[in-house]
Amino acid sequence: MDYFYDEQIRRYIQQFIRLFGGFSVRMGRDSNGNQVFQRVPVRYGDMNRMAAAIIRQNSENTINTTPFMSSYITGMTIKPDYRANPTHVEKVRVYERKYNQTDLKYENDVGDTYTIERHMPVPYDITMQLDIWTSNTEQKLQLLEQILVLFNPSLNIHTSDNEFDWSALTYVELTNVQWSIRQIPQGVDDIIDVASLEFNFPVLINPPAKVRRQTLIHTIINKLQELETDSGEMELFEEGIPVSAPTQYNLVALEDYQVQFLNGEGTILTKSGGQVDNNGNLLSWKDILEPFGELKSGISNIRFKRPSSAGDPLGYATDVIGTLQFHPTQANKLLITLDSSSLPNDTLSVVNGIIDPTKSGPGTGGIPAAATGQRYLILDNLPSGTNSAWGSGNTAKVNDIIEYNGTQWVTVFDASNTTSTQFVTNVNTSKQYEWDGQNKQWIDSYEGVYSVGFWRIYL
Repeated sequence: MDYFYDEQIRRYIQQFIRLFGGFSVRMGRDSNGNQVFQRVPVRYGDMNRMAAAIIRQNSENTINTTPFMSSYITGMTIKPDYRANPTHVEKVRVYERKYNQTDLKYENDVGDTYTIERHMPVPYDITMQLDIWTSNTEQKLQLLEQILVLFNPSLNIHTSDNEFDWSALTYVELTNVQWSIRQIPQGVDDIIDVASLEFNFPVLINPPAKVRRQTLIHTIINKLQELETDSGEMELFEEGIPVSAPTQYNLVALEDYQVQFLNGEGTILTKSGGQVDNNGNLLSWKDILEPFGELKSGISNIRFKRPSSAGDPLGYATDVIGTLQFHPTQANKLLITLDSSSLPNDTLSVVNGIIDPTKSGPGTGGIPAAATGQRYLILDNLPSGTNSAWGSGNTAKVNDIIEYNGTQWVTVFDASNTTSTQFVTNVNTSKQYEWDGQNKQWIDSYEGVYSVGFWRIYL
């Protein structure tokens, strides 16, 4: 294995020492009667001969300064009850915000994508000792009271602020207190009293993680052609994209959202049909799609599976397809440019409009005068009688289609006797409608609310 060193045990020691930084003792009062406090330093170092010589400034005539705290490791043992599968590897995908090299700022779009492979760490127990050096009992009591009240029985520490470090959190537990290591009789050689506290905490030592940067291939050229002239090369490429070259997409199919497709806009909805999340914030397409990749305006597309084809496991022949771009002002909407070739083919000739024949008629109510070939889908029974603008001989009913043949209005589509699925386009609005012969109703052939599983996006 190649050399590596990440200072993991060192960080545990540093965080342990930081637990005891900032304690103070009361030293009495100054000339003005104000309380005087002295901050107690804490350092790492076991009491070997070199450390003792440095503390005494290499002189036998120097008395160690108190109060003072020192900490050091007294033991490290393997913790088998914490051991898990030693060969386990967990992969985490990380999405970096896109960085604008021109403005030197991060943008809200997705930038580079990485995969982190984290290997199972090895568990250990570390035992550390904290020595509290004081010159009198009062100082010891002050420090012990401040420290002992914190451990009931443990404190948590973090060794890293990296959210992908799964071993950053551990706890420090107080396991033993030795009141004093000064024994009687001792003489007058050393007047420093030392109290010792013993602590135990589990640690996880991690092997190096593997970080890989992912690259997404959007366009693949897999067809080679020989070009004999420069003009041939220009014909092969259109706006820098090879003609007929397949494109690779990221397929996004979300299980928690619906989409409402209406008037060229796709609105993201929750499963219950709402437009806000659990925190009351308006849903945002950009936030929802960001983990999966970047939406490419005019290239990324959405595909709707019409409910009538739900029994088809693939549904490619009946998908309604439209290219996407973000709405300029509304975060919960996408602008959809419909591919008309993906719509079902009309089975009936187009109609000039959808009307209520009881409220309007030829030459009245916004309808032009009767002309040969005019066709209307009617929303109510056609009125009859000698005074009706529709004439007296037609008995067309609701949902029928009528046509003017030059002399009178005739029924060309009898809804009551048609059980098969039919399609017709209203040229007035350019919308296509579908006749549901089973439920005897006209429905929009592609607009509406698409539930989970009936829509997907290709980024």
